[in-house]
Amino acid sequence: MATDPGLGASVATTLLALQNQKTLVRPSWRHWMTGVLAVMGLFYLLWIQPLFRNSMAMMMGAVIIITLSVIQVAWQLSYQQILPLPLVMVWFTATSAMMLLWKQRRRQWTQLQWENHNISYQLGQQWYQQGRLDEALAALRPCNSTEAVLTLLYDIGVQQERKRQYQEAARTYQLLVDRKPKFKDARKRADALQQLSEPVQVTTDFSATHSLVMPSQELNKPILGRYEIERELGRGAMGVVYLGLDPKISRRVAIKTLSYREFDTAQLNVIKERFFREAEAAGRLNHPNIVTVYDVGEETDLAFIAMDYVEGKSLDRCVSESTLLPIAEVYEVVAEVAEALAYAHQQNIVHRDIKPGNIMYDQNSGQVKVADFGIARIVDDSKTKTGDMLGSPVYMSPEQLKGSKVTGASDVYSLGVTLYQLLTGALPFSGDSIANLAYQILNKKYISVRELRPELSAGVVRVVNKALQKEPSKRYESAAEMASALRGLMTREFGRSDSRKAS
Repeated sequence: MATDPGLGASVATTLLALQNQKTLVRPSWRHWMTGVLAVMGLFYLLWIQPLFRNSMAMMMGAVIIITLSVIQVAWQLSYQQILPLPLVMVWFTATSAMMLLWKQRRRQWTQLQWENHNISYQLGQQWYQQGRLDEALAALRPCNSTEAVLTLLYDIGVQQERKRQYQEAARTYQLLVDRKPKFKDARKRADALQQLSEPVQVTTDFSATHSLVMPSQELNKPILGRYEIERELGRGAMGVVYLGLDPKISRRVAIKTLSYREFDTAQLNVIKERFFREAEAAGRLNHPNIVTVYDVGEETDLAFIAMDYVEGKSLDRCVSESTLLPIAEVYEVVAEVAEALAYAHQQNIVHRDIKPGNIMYDQNSGQVKVADFGIARIVDDSKTKTGDMLGSPVYMSPEQLKGSKVTGASDVYSLGVTLYQLLTGALPFSGDSIANLAYQILNKKYISVRELRPELSAGVVRVVNKALQKEPSKRYESAAEMASALRGLMTREFGRSDSRKAS
């Protein structure tokens, strides 16, 4: 086949010119063309190529290079001009390859980050469900700020707040605010906790002089175990009593606390062992005149007992001359307490701290409940040995003051002191010091109730005298016998065994 010698020479000249990057004519607009192509290439590499998968991006790059090559050769053949496309193609190829490599590495890194995120989030969830809030918080720190992570951080803050870890909760809320400033009410809670920085340290002390109830209404109600604390009910020698709510069954309970701060480190293990053992024993008591114990638990700084919340108030309010109950009503109340004690003694449980403050009475319904079974012994055994007597020494039996073995007869004596006070508004013994008081109880004779209140019968004088005998063997043989004696008085003096029906 014949060929045109001129065409062959032209192609040869063009290829040589391409090789040497020389041409007879250089377009005057070649710099503008290079700039335009560079801008278009950057636009493609930065915004279009990332949309493709690597294989598709490589194919598109190859098409662009081939297209530019064809344009270069065709322009050279047609116009005897060489365009600045070879440099553009080299730059495009190198930059495209680097972008593809960077995209691949970035995808791998992102995948690893999300895998780490998922693992950390699942670990944080597990720690949170187990109540290990510090570990859960540490696990969530490297996680991305997804809605699930932010929600879990918020829940951790709420639990720290309820567990009285207020400074930790403030830091958790602040971490949440740093990640997402308007997430729920995290900022408001963080600010409220920070304002309580100094008082918070006080409220976390569960001694008898400090309360768990927080002054700020912005905060969640504290919890002990599963119980939400609503308000303070009262204070005792060993801690504070709170009104709580069991959210699982919407039941109100009274929660009595035992502060570990009240005891030396060496005593603490013995204290805790006795507390839980006797609380368990008290929980087995089932009597209409005994406060029911539902649950017992422990926090880092205290132990607590959740028990039946009784409407009404303690008999403390009925021991002054101006607030004394009617005589018949006193008989009935003390008889019911004696029956409750008799039941407890049959279960081998001695109260050890019978006094008006531990007897709850609702005058409207007539309900009588004895509280705090088994708790007083813990206080007595641990504290009296070091000379710091807690409990109520004015109600203690002589053998209890001497440190002798305490039996049900001791409860009978304490109930006799309570009966004396409810009838007269006075105590049988008093002293300006514990030593003086103990001497009076062990050695002296009290004033007869009839001298303080002449309208009292000789029968009740005999009941009080028998209950307050200094020798346990001379008292009533059982609390049931004392209850029977009081009901006998009600029958003789008021014509009924239940005097409240007569009033």
